[in-house]
Amino acid sequence: MSSFALHRNQLQIELTGNTLQVYWYLFKKKHNPTGVREIQRVLGFSSSSSADYHLQKLMEMGLVRKDPFGNYRVNKSVKIGIMKSFLFMGGLAFPKHLLYSIFTTAAILVFLLLFKDALSPTAFIALTPGISAAVVFWYEAFSVWRNAPSRLIRSTNP
Repeated sequence: MSSFALHRNQLQIELTGNTLQVYWYLFKKKHNPTGVREIQRVLGFSSSSSADYHLQKLMEMGLVRKDPFGNYRVNKSVKIGIMKSFLFMGGLAFPKHLLYSIFTTAAILVFLLLFKDALSPTAFIALTPGISAAVVFWYEAFSVWRNAPSRLIRSTNP
């Protein structure tokens, strides 16, 4: 096994729980520096030392760096575990399956609109695989979204 794969496996083991929540929050903040107290407040840690512990852990992994002013930002972007299931755009995270479900649903609706005069039981049977795929994609999108670390972050984030 290569050292990269070994390092990736180690990150997968270490980047869980509250540490993953801290990384997720910093990842979504992009290049905006974040302090220990902000992390404590947003993630609901009982003390700033809890937030500092997870930030130090992320620094040891090489994922986060600290600037001279004591603020933290993502140093290295890794998508492992639940993060592989998301697209990150402009500080927002979307499950990849959400795009598939929207596209599949839109294709079905366009078909229904274009052929509304020629719809028959055969056409509905032909649509069954597409409708089934759309249902599965919507289910997967909501399942992944429900398990996202950001769902655990308080709604008081800035």
